[in-house]
Amino acid sequence: MHEYPLVSVLMITFNQEKFIAQAIESVLMQHVNFNYEIVIGEDCSTDQTRDIVLEYQEKNSDSIKLLLQDKNVGMHNNFIDTFYSCRGKYIALLEGDDYWTDPHKLQKQVDFLEDNPDFAICFHKMQIIYEGKPHLNHISNTKQKEITSINNLAFGNYIYTASCIFRNNLHEIPDWFHQCPVGDYPLHLLNAQYGKIKFINEIMGVYRIHEEGTWGNTSMIRQREKWVEMLEFIRDKFDISIRNSLNKNLCNSSIKLAQYYLENNDYDKYNFYLTKIRNNNPSILFSLATRSMIVKYFFKTRSK
Repeated sequence: MHEYPLVSVLMITFNQEKFIAQAIESVLMQHVNFNYEIVIGEDCSTDQTRDIVLEYQEKNSDSIKLLLQDKNVGMHNNFIDTFYSCRGKYIALLEGDDYWTDPHKLQKQVDFLEDNPDFAICFHKMQIIYEGKPHLNHISNTKQKEITSINNLAFGNYIYTASCIFRNNLHEIPDWFHQCPVGDYPLHLLNAQYGKIKFINEIMGVYRIHEEGTWGNTSMIRQREKWVEMLEFIRDKFDISIRNSLNKNLCNSSIKLAQYYLENNDYDKYNFYLTKIRNNNPSILFSLATRSMIVKYFFKTRSK
């Protein structure tokens, strides 16, 4: 194992025997002029995932470092433990069911960050693949700005985990991160406090959506609900300007949920999310979209 890797590739995995080898191979194929380590947090899988990572570590002991949990600790705790095992100046993220496609990905991102110390994060375009649903496949970030900041990010997440590399500035992850319903977005916000965000307009990886994945087996509505829960949880962890943007993010997500439950005649949940809008940004209630939604609500309830 190299003593001082410039980059730590942080990979967490659980029950990903079908995908983990491709993820590891996509790191090992990288052409770089610096030392790197692959730090894999294996969360006590019940399939063959642990056997696979052990086999790779045996063959690549100079570059692969394993964190083998004694029991299943959950995604957040596994991530945090793996994060603290990373020694690099930069940390690149790659979950065990995604993979990189460009053998020069790490070199391109590290070169940029080395030359631009005022940037904290670098990410790139991704190919989004839906297992079993190829008609949904698409390319991410087709209209992404090249340079953004935490203020832009607070309005909504546009950084795919497998595309992201960041400076290792977080010497300690805050305690509240353990309870957060979503992990990658708060992490990006924490990192973005230290500098600007660079987008490379090249497809250099694949984000895979499948039934065994964290989001793949979760309905779109439940995803939105968890997103609102997460925004409510994290907004007071940042300063006032970021908090205001997170509130707008929360209200926009709540509008979509309120509209969905209105269309499906679930008036309790409609009122639940309308209340969130009213409490967090009452001015949004005067927008054309929400006025129309409120009128439709009264029309539907009185026509029953």
